[in-house]
Amino acid sequence: MRSIMKKMFLLSVLLFTSPGLMADEFFDGFSADKINSTVYVIHGPRELPTAANRGFMNNPAFIIADKSVVVVDPGSSHHSGVMVLREIKKITDKPVSHIFNTHVHGDHWLANEIIKQRYPSVEIIADPRMIKKAKAGAAQTWLDNMLTMTEGATKGTKIAYPDTAVSDGKQLKVAGLNFNIHSVGIAHSDTDIMIEYVEGSTFFTGDNVGYLRILRMSDGSFRDVIKALDRAISLKKKHYIPGHGPSGDVKIVQSQREYFNILYTQVEKYYEEGLEDFEMKPMIEKALSEYKDWDGFDEELGKHISLAKLEVEKAEFE
Repeated sequence: MRSIMKKMFLLSVLLFTSPGLMADEFFDGFSADKINSTVYVIHGPRELPTAANRGFMNNPAFIIADKSVVVVDPGSSHHSGVMVLREIKKITDKPVSHIFNTHVHGDHWLANEIIKQRYPSVEIIADPRMIKKAKAGAAQTWLDNMLTMTEGATKGTKIAYPDTAVSDGKQLKVAGLNFNIHSVGIAHSDTDIMIEYVEGSTFFTGDNVGYLRILRMSDGSFRDVIKALDRAISLKKKHYIPGHGPSGDVKIVQSQREYFNILYTQVEKYYEEGLEDFEMKPMIEKALSEYKDWDGFDEELGKHISLAKLEVEKAEFE
C-alpha cells in the first residue's frame, strides 16, 4: 500500500509540474497595461523562448472599438492566446473581429488559432509576403521550433494563417477605426508591416523596434530597418508599441534607430579599413556601450556585426 501511495504521489507531482499543465498559472502573472482609452498591451518577458516562459516573449496588444476588439500579435502559443482572451474579457464582452500579424516570426502570431476558434469569423491581416512564407513552411518550422525551445510547453498550438493581405500605403477601416499600413523594404524581416492606429495616435512597430531587448536580424536589413524607423519617427505619434520590451513615446524608436545606425556606420568604417568582423567587434562594442545591459546584447552583437558586414559588402555592387 505504501508503495502504491508513493507512486500516486510521484505521478501527481509530475502531472502538476509539467510545463503544459502549469502554463495557466504562469500566464496568470501577466495583465494588460492601459496605454490610452482604447489601447492595451500585455508586456511579455524579454528573454528568448524557454520552458520557463512557455515561449511567451512578445507584446500582445488589443484595441477596444465601438462594437468589437482588434488584436495585434497575440503571441506564440495556444496558452498566450488564452491569456489575451482572458485580459480582453476583463475589460469588455465585445467579440474579437480582427487580428493584425506584424511579421512571420512565430513568437508573434501562432496564438491566432485559439482566437479564431473562439471567434470563427475573425479576419486575420498581414503582409502578403508573410502569408506566402507562412504557408510555404515557415509556420510549421516555427511551430516545431517553439515546441523544442520550450520543451513541449507550447504543445496543443495549431496554425491559423492570415487571410487578408495588406501592403505599404494601405489605408483601411477596421472595426470602424482607421489604420495605415507601413512597410519599408526588408527591415526586421522581409514580411514586416507596421501599423498606425490613427484615432489612438498609436504606432505598432513589430520587431523593427525592441526596447531594452536586442533583436535578431538574420532575416533583415540594417539599412532598411533604419528607413522604417525614420518613417515611424516622422509620424510623431503619442504612443509607440515595440515588438518586445516596454512601450513608450518616440524616444524608444529613436533609441533603437541609434543602435542600428551606430552599428552599421561603424561596420562600414572598419570594413573600409580592411578589418574582419572579429577584429572590429571590440571597438563597436565600446561604441554601443549604452546598450550593453539590454537583453540579448552579448548574444546578438557578434551576429549583427557579421550580418552588417555582409550588407556593406553587398552594397558595393549596387
